[in-house]
Amino acid sequence: MSDTATDPRRAANRATFDAIMDAITSGAYGDLESLVAEDLVFELPYGPSFMPNPVVGRDAWMAMSTQTFAMFSSFVQHVDEVYDLVDPDMLIAEYHSDAVVTHNGNDYRNHYIGVLTFRDGLVCGWREFHNPDATKALT
Repeated sequence: MSDTATDPRRAANRATFDAIMDAITSGAYGDLESLVAEDLVFELPYGPSFMPNPVVGRDAWMAMSTQTFAMFSSFVQHVDEVYDLVDPDMLIAEYHSDAVVTHNGNDYRNHYIGVLTFRDGLVCGWREFHNPDATKALT
């Protein structure tokens, strides 16, 4: 298995993931569109019942993301660990959020595990596991 420093495809995919986390943290949500494939499949196994799951397609994911991030006055993502897999077009990441809910001022802190698949340097598959109990801060 080669590491990020010596495998250009793995390094490019990691840079894409880092750019996604940076765009979320900086509030540059429009930048996300250029980082995911048109046929992205986003799965949120513990997501709310009102949300389609999976979310299929970049446009649907962008619409869902825009609605989600609009609920927060700030949303910072901290990457805790990234695990390279044998396949350089996949990675697993642990990350956590530090956010503030706009309508009630509650802190929203959650922990995530993301399983991401890449094609041509873009995210084409993303399965995100989070703690659904943390979403109580939204109410």
